[in-house]
Amino acid sequence: MLFSAKADYACLAMLELAARHGDPKPIRLADIADKHGIPQRFLVQILLHLKGAGLIVSTRGASGGYQLARPPADVTLLD
Repeated sequence: MLFSAKADYACLAMLELAARHGDPKPIRLADIADKHGIPQRFLVQILLHLKGAGLIVSTRGASGGYQLARPPADVTLLD
């Protein structure tokens, strides 16, 4: 089965957030985009969808970024 680029990038972003789940500091969008070669403008749209689905939360400000909304063990691909 083939996935769209959007689904592939969403999975990569979620895996990155899950890998850093214990870190109290939110992960910057630019860090995820640069590490995985995802265009930032596209990643913004993807993260907004994930936020709307309740999978991630965002923190605004200079030290802001994104974190999982719940523990990685509670997140499935079906979500």
